[in-house]
Amino acid sequence: MNIVFRSFDNSYYDKVCDFLIELSKDDRRHINWNWARWEWMFFHPEFNTDLMNKIGMWYCNDELVGIATYDHYFGEAFFATKQGFAELEKDILEYAIATFSNENGLGIAVNDTDPHTLDLLRSRNFVKNDLTENILEFTLENANLDFITPEGITLKNIDIKKDLYKHQNLLWKAFDNEGHIPVDETTINKQKVMLSATNLNSFLHIVAENEDGEYVAYCGLWYSQKTDYAYVEPVCTIPEYRHKGLGKAVVLEALKRCYALGAKKAYVISDNSFYKSLGFHQHSHYTFYWHNT
Repeated sequence: MNIVFRSFDNSYYDKVCDFLIELSKDDRRHINWNWARWEWMFFHPEFNTDLMNKIGMWYCNDELVGIATYDHYFGEAFFATKQGFAELEKDILEYAIATFSNENGLGIAVNDTDPHTLDLLRSRNFVKNDLTENILEFTLENANLDFITPEGITLKNIDIKKDLYKHQNLLWKAFDNEGHIPVDETTINKQKVMLSATNLNSFLHIVAENEDGEYVAYCGLWYSQKTDYAYVEPVCTIPEYRHKGLGKAVVLEALKRCYALGAKKAYVISDNSFYKSLGFHQHSHYTFYWHNT
């Protein structure tokens, strides 16, 4: 095989998306690192773009067959290869350790039913950590997607061109930040970038709006018709509107729309009983293994 290493830049963005989509078609071991998680991370305000040229890609005959990336910033990483290229994994792991470790080392989440990767990590002295990721799955076909919209609430999809300040207000409150809501130009521009993600379909990003026009709950749903699944990220409600059924309403409305577009399943990284009450069920569990530098 003629394997060529390339450093990531923006021109490779779609190639990585397609790689992750291909990776999950027949094998859901890496569903925790699907294309939508990549996109959410890539456009997130906390993603350290100064480091992105460190993302490594391994090509064979102009085909992307392996990747190693950090998660937002150094200290956590993900790596994978396409089927038939497992022999590259050792070199890719060595690259991840050398490149993405921080002062605390490097953490990598591994599917608990993936003994091959576990053995590889242990061979490089990775040890089990208490940090985990859990994946829940929702089968959309024949699912009950009915809900009652609370009085005084309107469900709508977000207007990514007009609603930057309302969206910022929602996220600030819903994630329990304190103090004045930052609406400076830098912050709003970051918000604009997040809502300009390449494959973001605003039809699937549902907000609950109260009678004063304030956004009080939100569900972001990511779907590509190259796949059969959607990815839920994020879901939030501002404190004074919690426990009123708004979370259920925005999630199920988003799932209903996604099903109409062709999605058959949805995934969320969570173990929260809220999702289980909606019909999500256990799919897979990931445990972090840590390498100390």
